[in-house]
Amino acid sequence: MLRGFRQGLKMLASRLLADLLFKPKAWRLAMRRQAPRRLQVGCGNNRFEGWINADITPSSELIVFFERRLPFPDQQLSRIYLEHALEHVSYEVGVDFLREAHRVLEPGGILRVALPDLEELVSGYFHGDWKSRFGWTQWPEYAFLKSRAQMINVGFRWWGHQHLYDREELERALREAGFGDITFCRLGESVFDDLRGLETREDSCLIAEAVRT
Repeated sequence: MLRGFRQGLKMLASRLLADLLFKPKAWRLAMRRQAPRRLQVGCGNNRFEGWINADITPSSELIVFFERRLPFPDQQLSRIYLEHALEHVSYEVGVDFLREAHRVLEPGGILRVALPDLEELVSGYFHGDWKSRFGWTQWPEYAFLKSRAQMINVGFRWWGHQHLYDREELERALREAGFGDITFCRLGESVFDDLRGLETREDSCLIAEAVRT
C-alpha cells in the first residue's frame, strides 16, 4: 500500500513538473530556426531522429497534453504519429486532439494512429484462444491471468485505458475531426517511406493513416 502511495506521489510530481515545463519547452522549440516538421506524440523512450518527440514526461523534447491546444500554428507540420496513446483519454478528448492534429497539419499532411484493436480483444475472448493469441498475456507480470474474463477486464481497464477503438470507431473519430481520406494499414506498412516501420508494439493491431485535405 505504501509503495502504491509513493508511486502515486511520483506520478503527480512528474505531472506537475511537466505542466510547469509546457510553455517553456514550446517556446524553446518555436525559437529553433529549422525545427522538425514531424511530431511523435506519446514517445516514451522511443525517440525518432528528425522528429519532435513529445510526451507528458518532463524529459520529453516537447510536452503535449491531449486536453490542450497543440503549440503549433495552423498547417505547420507534415506528419503526426502516435502509438498506444489515443486510448488513454476519453472519446471526446480524443476527438478534440484529432481536430488539433488536423489544424496543425499542412494540406497533404498525414496523421498515423496505431492502437490496440477492440475487435481483436473481443474476438480473443469469444474464441477462447487468448492465451496464445495475445503476446502480452504471456509476459511474466501477467502470469496471474486465469480466465478470459480476467483477460478482457485487464485489456479494458488497465494501463490507464479510457476508450478502446475498432475500425468503425476510429474512422468515426477521424471524420468528426475533419479527416476525409482514411486508409487502414498493416503493422509497419505504409505507402509513405517515412511512415514505415514506426510501430514498436506487436499489439498495435489497428493502424490508420488520415490525410489532411
